[in-house]
Amino acid sequence: MSLKENLDAFDQQEQETMEWFQREISHIRTGRVTPEMVAHVNIEHYGAMTPLNGLASINNTDARTLVIAPWDKGVVAAIERALTEAQLGVMPIVDGEIIRIVFPSLTEEGRERTVKQLNHKTEEARVRLRQARDEELKKIKDDKEKGVLTEDNFYEGKKELDDMIDRANQHLEDLAQKKEKEIITL
Repeated sequence: MSLKENLDAFDQQEQETMEWFQREISHIRTGRVTPEMVAHVNIEHYGAMTPLNGLASINNTDARTLVIAPWDKGVVAAIERALTEAQLGVMPIVDGEIIRIVFPSLTEEGRERTVKQLNHKTEEARVRLRQARDEELKKIKDDKEKGVLTEDNFYEGKKELDDMIDRANQHLEDLAQKKEKEIITL
């Protein structure tokens, strides 16, 4: 495997980790509720599990209220059941053909708990990045020992991997700080 292929493989794993992290933190509650907080909830519909955003439109009417309007009115009860089972800390309210979810304001304790949850996800993403870097570094070392890479190429690849991980960690930190600011803001 060439040095470029190793770096490209790390770059691919980095992108996947960043996408995973952004998905994970989009579900974390801030001072303002967003449709992404419930879009991932799976609903049993005709024997298959379907994400909520595939069965209904989800909008927020204010900072604490989401309105879910199913496209198929026969699925309202299934959506209500799935939202209740999702343990979001709120009860869905069926209002005819729509479902309302009113989230309580986050308390100071709730904000602290949410920031801890964010920090946990951030650390999990850092670990994934380190594991990806270590995996590619091991491959580069193996190539050096086999004689596929010169000593200079090995150190060049190691430096490039270190630069890539530094940039990825900085991007991760920027995303986490932005989300933390959203959580703390009243």
